[in-house]
This record gives sequence, structure tokens and C-alpha cells, in this order.
Amino acid sequence: MDILSLELRKLGLKEKEVGVYLAGLGFGASSVQNIAKKAGIARATTYEIIRILQEKGLFAQATQNKKRVFIAQSPEKILGMLRLQKREVEEKEREFIRIIAALESRVFGQKGGVQVFKGKEGLEILEEQLLFSGCLAFVVFTSENSSSEKKRREGMYEKIRKRLGRFSVQEKSASRLEGTLFLGDKAIFISRKQQEGYVIDSPLVVKALKNLL
Repeated sequence: MDILSLELRKLGLKEKEVGVYLAGLGFGASSVQNIAKKAGIARATTYEIIRILQEKGLFAQATQNKKRVFIAQSPEKILGMLRLQKREVEEKEREFIRIIAALESRVFGQKGGVQVFKGKEGLEILEEQLLFSGCLAFVVFTSENSSSEKKRREGMYEKIRKRLGRFSVQEKSASRLEGTLFLGDKAIFISRKQQEGYVIDSPLVVKALKNLL
């Protein structure tokens, strides 16, 4: 298999779909029989593959001299296919985030409960909760103002922004804290010094903390 075929496979096309598409590009408007012969695939199979590629926008059908012909579409159509795949992946990700939230409510009990995370692994799990939060805005209070901690937080914000499409954050210095408090739909506190973290799943607590700090 040549490099071009491999690249098309990476875009989600199956091996025979790649063969039929490349054969079609070489002909322009052509019959199924000619495309099948060039692709080295049975006529009936080629017809079925063309039907699938039509659904993906990579083949079109026309009538020429009262005969049905098929036309492989411009490779630019593949970009449209990629954009569609991207939208589908983003929708699945949003749905998965909703499922995670529902599962967490079962695992950790009623809303308003406190989840405790300790040690390096615990803080990594807590950061994952932040990264996969569906909240579009955070107010952050922190005493961790070293360049490394600022860089760590900026990296997290950028990942959230890329995943959600839009995301805003307002950081405020809070020297009384021994860590960083993230206020979104939950209150999430991380203390790297103490290697501990806490999650309070309560809108009332989040609102109260915003007013107090």
C-alpha cells in the first residue's frame, strides 16, 4: 500500500474504499465496471462501496449518454468529512462528560458531600475532574503564584478552552489559602504543599465562598 493510500486510511476510509476512490479520481465520470476493473474489486462490491462513498460526499452520480456514471469528488471533500467527524467526536465528548457527572453523583453520594483526594495520584484524579468539567467559567483564588504553578494552571485552562470551545477564568490572589480554590459548578481545592484536595458539590457553598473571599 502506498503512502497516499495509508494517509487516506488514517482519515477513516477502509482499504477497498480507498481503492475505489483513487480509481474514480483517475477516470472522472465513469461506469461502475471501469472503476471496478481499475480498483481490482468485484463489480457488485464496487457498487456497494460507491454507495457508501456517496453518503460520505466522496462520489456523485450523473447521467451521461443515457447511462449512469459515477464521479469521484474533489479531495477537498475529505476536509468536510473530517470536520463532520470532529463535530461527532466533540458531541460524544460532551455526552461522555454528562455521563461522568451522573456516575460521580452515584459513586460519591448525595450532592453537598465532600470528596477527599490525597497524595500525588489523588491530585492527578482531581485535576482530571477539572479538565473534564463542563463549566464554562471559573473564579480561582490562589496563594500558589510561582511561575511553575501559574504555567501549570494556564496549561489546564488552555486544555479546557480547546475542549469546550469557549471558557473564561478570573484569578484572584488569596494569601490566606494554602493552595488553589477553583469555583465553578463545584468548589475544588488543591493544596500541592499538603498533597491534598477536596471537592464540594454544592452550589450554595460555591456562592458563599465567592462572597467570602
